[in-house]
Amino acid sequence: MRSADFVRSTEADAALPGDPTFRVQIGATTALLGLTVLAVVAASFSAAWSLIELGVTRQDVPMVLEQLSKVTKFLLKFDVGGEQTVAAWLSSMMMLLCAMVLFYIATVKRHGSEPYAMHWLGLSVIFLALSMDEAVGLHEMTIKPLRELFGARGVFLYAWVIPALVFVGAVGIAYLGFLRHLEPAFRLRCLLAGGLFVGGAVGFEMLEGVLADFYVRHRLLHEAAVHLEDTLEFAGVLIFLHGLLTYARRHGRDMILRLT
Repeated sequence: MRSADFVRSTEADAALPGDPTFRVQIGATTALLGLTVLAVVAASFSAAWSLIELGVTRQDVPMVLEQLSKVTKFLLKFDVGGEQTVAAWLSSMMMLLCAMVLFYIATVKRHGSEPYAMHWLGLSVIFLALSMDEAVGLHEMTIKPLRELFGARGVFLYAWVIPALVFVGAVGIAYLGFLRHLEPAFRLRCLLAGGLFVGGAVGFEMLEGVLADFYVRHRLLHEAAVHLEDTLEFAGVLIFLHGLLTYARRHGRDMILRLT
């Protein structure tokens, strides 16, 4: 289907008076997501604190799950370091929202024959992949085989960071022209968001690799690092999403969906 099928570009396509309209208030939406993130991280840290008080490690949870209180079991549903949790769902959903807005911007750019339309589309695909990875934890499945392949230790103990660093570097080089083309304020927002996300996801993971033995003896510091890592990731995605919505409002067009 052509991009023009999605983007309203003529008066003939205009919605009729009384047609339902879906409006997104950018400030309210991002504020609500931000408060939700804080609540989820707080619940997750409360669960971690409870496990520390009980002398239970994350690895032991499946074996003692039935012995935990109902409150602790409920709070574990928000664990930022776990899979199939509210935290993982929220992160995946926010990345999916970014992918959708990026796809919309790419469609508008392509329809207007503007430069870098494919770069916008590429970012959409990247965030779609990140959303899927966050939901099912694909990158964690690569840690052991990559560790054995590279004999990784220390800073590369969580060996998925090796291809991640290569990928980040390749994307950075490929998108230099794209970044220069952006408005200065939006470019700064993108760099800030990317720095927070990569710093949290990759940087803290590398730090945890170095301090793995130390963290075994200091679980509270380990949990603090894990939660700070995920908070930085959430913050990066949220800042980027707010910037994308603002950019789409300024440079986009009203959109209608035709089912054919």
